[in-house]
Amino acid sequence: MAFFKVAAPVLAFLVAPVDGVKVQRPHHLRGGETASVAMHLYRHDCGTKSKFSYLQIPGAGMEPGAIKPFTNVLKDGFFEVDCVKDYLFEHGDKFGDNKVSYKLGEMTNVSIVHYAAHVPKEDREQMTHEVCFEFCRTVPDMLFFGLTKGRQCYCAPYYEMEASDSSECDEVCDGDKGLICGGKTKSSLFSMHSCSNTAEVLTNTATSMTEVGGELTALANLATQASTALQGGAATYQDKFGQAGDPGASDLMQSAKVFAGVLDKALGVAGDLYKTGADLHGKAMVAASGDLTSSKTVGEAEDFIKEMQAMTTKGEASIEELEGLMAAMAGAADEEAAKDAAKQYYPAMYFVDKKFDKMPSTCTGEASDKPIVASLDGCARACDNDLHECVGFSYFPGAEVQQQQQQQQQQQQQ
Repeated sequence: MAFFKVAAPVLAFLVAPVDGVKVQRPHHLRGGETASVAMHLYRHDCGTKSKFSYLQIPGAGMEPGAIKPFTNVLKDGFFEVDCVKDYLFEHGDKFGDNKVSYKLGEMTNVSIVHYAAHVPKEDREQMTHEVCFEFCRTVPDMLFFGLTKGRQCYCAPYYEMEASDSSECDEVCDGDKGLICGGKTKSSLFSMHSCSNTAEVLTNTATSMTEVGGELTALANLATQASTALQGGAATYQDKFGQAGDPGASDLMQSAKVFAGVLDKALGVAGDLYKTGADLHGKAMVAASGDLTSSKTVGEAEDFIKEMQAMTTKGEASIEELEGLMAAMAGAADEEAAKDAAKQYYPAMYFVDKKFDKMPSTCTGEASDKPIVASLDGCARACDNDLHECVGFSYFPGAEVQQQQQQQQQQQQQ
């Protein structure tokens, strides 16, 4: 039946009905967001960014034969710190091409370690920040890595700026043209840090993902109830109006079914995310309880962390989508606040002939909002809230009763 406010003009019933109502849903609260240095840090919760250091480790890099790269992981993150002409690249290379210029023997007795000197040619990858980091993170006593000339990677216990020209670090990396790998004379320097808390970060990341998954599930349950009520009520009424020869009202029912379909699609995405997240959580917990010292196992753990962070982001996006769809169905306040709101509305026939104001009536036209499931008072309050668009609404009893029954059944199961 179509309803309009008493003050509405006689022809107001020709204006399209609003379709809106409140559906209870949890308030979505999320805590502070984790921050990271773009493209460099592996641990979002591990340590803080620091400036470069001149910390010197005597003997670092001085036994090249003992270096076994890609064996034990010693560092778990990196971030860019400077672009300078590095004294160590020129004068701290004890065993490489610059060994004739080596000057640190009596000073700190350290040497830089070159990627090319320890990785067979057939195994080398085109250079990027990550490729250099994956090598240097497994070389003992190294706190920094440098990239120069777009392709040369070296590890260092510290670095030291020396006088240079005004050139920049402007050589793109061989393996990623979107990254800079030093310049013709200068090095892009990166600091590495180790927190030794891979298992803790893995567990915390899994917990955060699970919390988002729980929130998504709760919201999805409410959205499922709304979708079922819309689909069921709309199908029943569409059949009746079709038989009665009322295409306008039948079209309104079709719009409700279409919107329920949009809800169902979003629910499908949410369901897939929950299943994938649950599987990922189980694998992550197994990894967290295992050996996290080798390059392989730490690498696998970091992959799990990245996947869970991505899954958490997708889960939050799914929550926001469902919240938006549910908000479109939540034009009214709660039922208690909406009490008696319908008293200010009269059936459309009241403005045509008061003798027939109890007769059922329908309206056609462009709806001002999405279809919703609510009581008569809830629909009235939804129309009140849409001050500039809504002058009346069509109310079809039944769907809200179905939703209430579903909620009661769910509470009994719990």
